[in-house]
Amino acid sequence: MFTCNYHTHTRRCGHATGKDEEYVLQAIGRGFTQLGFSDHAMLPDFSEPYTRGDYSLFEDYCRSIRDLQKKYEGQIEIFLGFEAESFPPYFPFFQELLGNHILDYLILGNHSAMNDQRQITNRFSHIHSASELYLYRDLAVKALSSGLFSLFAHPDYFLSSIDNFDADCRKVSREIIECAVANDVPLEINLAGIRHGRRTIGNSFRWIYPTDDFFSLVHRYQAKCYFGQDAHAPDQVGFLPAQYEALEFARRHDLILLDSVEGIRPRHERLPV
Repeated sequence: MFTCNYHTHTRRCGHATGKDEEYVLQAIGRGFTQLGFSDHAMLPDFSEPYTRGDYSLFEDYCRSIRDLQKKYEGQIEIFLGFEAESFPPYFPFFQELLGNHILDYLILGNHSAMNDQRQITNRFSHIHSASELYLYRDLAVKALSSGLFSLFAHPDYFLSSIDNFDADCRKVSREIIECAVANDVPLEINLAGIRHGRRTIGNSFRWIYPTDDFFSLVHRYQAKCYFGQDAHAPDQVGFLPAQYEALEFARRHDLILLDSVEGIRPRHERLPV
């Protein structure tokens, strides 16, 4: 049913489990033809324990995934990437990683905001004001327009704790989707949100993401979508109950679905160092 996944974490981030090879074997066993590792970005001169691995783990991460690429060549195509925030101070670092082909791709995961002093100023899982909502939009648009990011993970992350999809939420959603379409960046239907189950948010009983309100607009703008396992344990790759629900969600909203993301590597070849 699902053959490709580009959203896979490793235990280096501090909140995932399993060995790298176990994810590969699970993917092969589930019939996947492509597996992308996109652990939370390990950043020089920045520490965020239990959210991302220390930068000292970066070399081991790269070596491990590249070794698996070679070991399982012919059985599954493996990619090396990061899930990274829209942190402008680190855009030159991201460009260097892609331009030198150290990484194959980046997924945008717009979890938080960073100031010029490389300090986290906002966390978007709990938005409390319109200004935070528009900050999420501004950072997402900056990242989508940069050419650095091939995919956008849980693009409706900002709605995680918002129970009223008001005019501001609609405007932010519309402008993010328009930017994704203009820059040909597919939007993720995130299976981790589905695996975590529905919960009461205000007067609604729903997943934190994906959300009906956001993806009804995705349908209207005919934006491209893909399924992201967002796996933090090997058995979450190809977890069937979540896949069935994700597929039903996509069908209900009549979304344009990509089975695989073509051109994930050529995008990076356009980036000069």
